[in-house]
Amino acid sequence: MNTKEVKLFRQQYDAIQSKAQFTVCCAGVQSGKTFTGAHWVGLKMQEFPQGTGVIVAPSYKILQQATLAKLWDVFPELHRYYKAQKEVIELPGGGQVFIRSADAPLSIEGITADYIWGDELGMASQLTWTVLRSRVSMTGGQVFITTTPYAMNWLYKEFYLPWQEGRDKNLAFYTWPSIANPAFSKEFYDNEQKRLTSEEFHRRYMGEFQKMTGLVWDLPSDLIIDPIDNIVGKATTRIMGVDFGFRNPAAIVTIAYYDRAYYVIAEWKQAERVTADILQAAYNFVKDYRVEKIYPDPEDQEKIQEMRNKFLPVYEANKSVVDGINHVRQLIHEKRLFVFKTCIQTLEEMSQYRYDEAALDREAKELPVKLNDHLMDALRYALYSFQPSDNRQPQASPAWRPSYLGDLDILSGTVESKTAVKAINNSNRFASQETGYREAVKASPIINPYQL
Repeated sequence: MNTKEVKLFRQQYDAIQSKAQFTVCCAGVQSGKTFTGAHWVGLKMQEFPQGTGVIVAPSYKILQQATLAKLWDVFPELHRYYKAQKEVIELPGGGQVFIRSADAPLSIEGITADYIWGDELGMASQLTWTVLRSRVSMTGGQVFITTTPYAMNWLYKEFYLPWQEGRDKNLAFYTWPSIANPAFSKEFYDNEQKRLTSEEFHRRYMGEFQKMTGLVWDLPSDLIIDPIDNIVGKATTRIMGVDFGFRNPAAIVTIAYYDRAYYVIAEWKQAERVTADILQAAYNFVKDYRVEKIYPDPEDQEKIQEMRNKFLPVYEANKSVVDGINHVRQLIHEKRLFVFKTCIQTLEEMSQYRYDEAALDREAKELPVKLNDHLMDALRYALYSFQPSDNRQPQASPAWRPSYLGDLDILSGTVESKTAVKAINNSNRFASQETGYREAVKASPIINPYQL
């Protein structure tokens, strides 16, 4: 790359000069933070001409429209070295810079990096942060994050607070408002301060941590609880919601219904997983948590049929978004929905699951922003579709194991258990009062383990 003169304001310069292994630039929108990150990674490419780098953003859309767009703008000569199909910049000195989306944080595993730039990672999951740290554990390389503070999530709890309290000398935190950028309009800044709530303005334009406004479900802290011993055995019913995906993550939520309340007890969320992987994860949850009813994304009938072919207990999910959201909100209001603290990704999604308050049309304002919401969709499918019968008594002991799962190979679909074969052949005898179940039975054999 050719030598060029760059004018930085003080906060940008200080951040780029950081010697800490982990540095965050947490600043207002349009404050020049991505510009700062692009220059930082450019310097690292020069420092490690034969080394390995990573550029990561929360989604492929943000990667293409913001992160890489800014990199090509700052260093146009780099664009010709970008191999889009391989998702890598092959530097002339022999070095490589891998391009990754935090939608699939495990895709970063296996890379030993000399440097990493993460753009807008305040929207990414805690798992992404954990993976990034591990990628520089052997090299001692630096991780440089540029972001706006989107929520009181891992970035606040696991980075800002330890830095502020002096608990980790490897952390550095820089922050500045949008107006610190000389190119940012003072008039616009002042008008936004009048228009927005104080919390939203300070988060968006001051780069300060505030609870996100317009949350779809504002879960109180007293509904976030430690795991309950033997909740699976105590529960009347165990249900599951499934949101399919590939490039966007697939997500599974397992819920225990106990004493007229719902407990989110387990989660699974991964991108770039084929259908067999998703079915295996669902099977594992059915086995481990005694799940009786699965409510999958109703839009993907092909995958639903594959689940039925594997004898998973599939039920029809209600796909109404607005009504489903209102139902979950009512459960929260009645203090009948609890989330285990171990379900970190569910809590993170919920802390950022919001409406687009800037939307112009009424319909858009009624629907949440479609970003990092896969567990939220799975949660809604299960909670809104399940109709409990509180007259039913809890079933089975902790030693319970579904006989039809005992010898079932979920990937091949072969069944060895005679009990299972008999149950499958007679599955049309089973009936349910739940709406839509009779139609589902006609379409596919569904096994109720308690009737085997």
